[in-house]
Amino acid sequence: NGFAVVRPPGHHAEESAAMGFCFFNSVAITAKYLRDQLNISKILIVDLDVHHGNGTQQAFYADPSILYISLHRYDEGNFFPGSGAPNEVGTGLGEGYNINIAWTGGLDPPMGDVEYLEAFRLVLLSF
Repeated sequence: NGFAVVRPPGHHAEESAAMGFCFFNSVAITAKYLRDQLNISKILIVDLDVHHGNGTQQAFYADPSILYISLHRYDEGNFFPGSGAPNEVGTGLGEGYNINIAWTGGLDPPMGDVEYLEAFRLVLLSF
């Protein structure tokens, strides 16, 4: 068992493109290393940044060995990077291993402790 808090996550960097001030996706690189080199079979990535981690989602969208959960502001796709809709749940074998908790209208009133704790209680603790 292990736990890491990673800053900066690089979660906007996609496989072949830098994006959102992220040049490489340190979270995705580390998770792939743990899976491929150390044979870690189950990995959970929880992304708490206000922006959706489009690069991390892309990296593991079809991968059932890595559960990616993002809590972010979405505003119906009008908040950067525009991805992370609740219906983006993964594909193929990875379907159900991508969870987007996407808030709209996150500034009035602001998202805070209550919203994050409730998301953890309802979604994350159900696993």
